[in-house]
Amino acid sequence: MAEGNQANAQQAGFAGVTRKTLERLALPGDHRELVVAEVTYPPGGVAPLHKHPVGGVIFIVEGTAESAYGDEAPRRYRAGETLQDRADVPHTLFRNCDPERPLRFLTIYALEPGRAYTMEP
Repeated sequence: MAEGNQANAQQAGFAGVTRKTLERLALPGDHRELVVAEVTYPPGGVAPLHKHPVGGVIFIVEGTAESAYGDEAPRRYRAGETLQDRADVPHTLFRNCDPERPLRFLTIYALEPGRAYTMEP
């Protein structure tokens, strides 16, 4: 990945979603790095079915998200709340509940450099 601000804002994998890496920190004595990324979903944006290779923490900065894993019932998360991404469990629902305003959140996880955090199931 090229250095510089234009490289930091990139598509997160589907239409209208942007991902900006805010911080990367090598973990001493480990082969992973800690990543903090800001993700923005457009109004009404819905993620396709996906999964994550490791667990992570999501902090909702702005808006309301709805999320579910596997066969669990969807739950809503509002600005100021956190939720956990689960490793290797299908993320069956993640969406911006607001049809008029974007959803903005931080995702924090530790992963090997160059490895994707969001993958097809």
